[in-house]
Amino acid sequence: MKLAFMSLKFHEGEEDKRKVDEITAALKKADIDNVVMVRDVEKYGEVKLPKGANLMRDYAFPAMEKCDLLIVEFSEKGVGLGIGAGYAAKLGIPIYVIAKTGSDISSTMRDVSSKIIFYDKPSDLTEEFKKIGKLPTIILASKSAIRKKMLVDSNLPFVVRASNADETPDPSKCYEDQLAEISLRKAMKVFKETSDRGPRIIVSADQNIFFDGVMYGKPKTIAEARDVIKSMMGRDDVFAYTGNTVIYADHNLPRKVICETDIARMELAEVSDEELEEYLKTQNPLAKCAGINLTETPFLHLAEGKLSTASGMTIEYLHDMLSSL
Repeated sequence: MKLAFMSLKFHEGEEDKRKVDEITAALKKADIDNVVMVRDVEKYGEVKLPKGANLMRDYAFPAMEKCDLLIVEFSEKGVGLGIGAGYAAKLGIPIYVIAKTGSDISSTMRDVSSKIIFYDKPSDLTEEFKKIGKLPTIILASKSAIRKKMLVDSNLPFVVRASNADETPDPSKCYEDQLAEISLRKAMKVFKETSDRGPRIIVSADQNIFFDGVMYGKPKTIAEARDVIKSMMGRDDVFAYTGNTVIYADHNLPRKVICETDIARMELAEVSDEELEEYLKTQNPLAKCAGINLTETPFLHLAEGKLSTASGMTIEYLHDMLSSL
């Protein structure tokens, strides 16, 4: 059974007590138990905290650290709900927002949530959380907006825990092995940092662009990006090398590991100087290998291989892992 920390804007009275009880019952049918501060610590106002104690710092945060997920009932907004969600996001705990149908969910809460679930009555939540309970937590070891979007588009709930692993390539290895190794370093760093967590899948990737015998990372200046892009124009032999690692782990044991590099071939069309300058000004080329990326460079096209590989993460490996569990 998974353990969820549940937060909500609570008002004294039987109505909100009933809400807590009904949501708790719905979650238990999905094999999810919960911790609720107002019920378990404050006993609905019957227990006063010791002098100098702080509910959030001394009780909520330590309890949250032991939970598998955070459930935020957001039908009514509250400052404490945002603070708790921020702390859970920092811990890398998946955040599920539940709210009555028609509720307004703030952009901040949308940004940190793994999934938003609207309901008419608490019992509606059971089937949704049964699906969530069956999935191991997916942790993306990257803060890449493109990789996050790929997981969102796949309708997979996930959390982000950026890895600060060493990304220096080993020049003694071929390009494929270099990128696979870097992606493995990223994933292993997050695996070790989350060794106190139960079943989880850690996903990481590292990409470079190969062209005319040179492997390109992110350019350091706009001038460098301009020169590289111009040299590639009109060519259909621009290659995306994407190293991928997917680790299925339970606590400190890696149960299954996929570590592969996939390659996609792309074509860079000719564009005018004006179009190129507009691209360099608006599309942040310094955040892209060789200044280009398939999803954000309008004159770059897939010629051969997987769309996901060209975009920055071969998501098929994650689907393979999920199918094997």
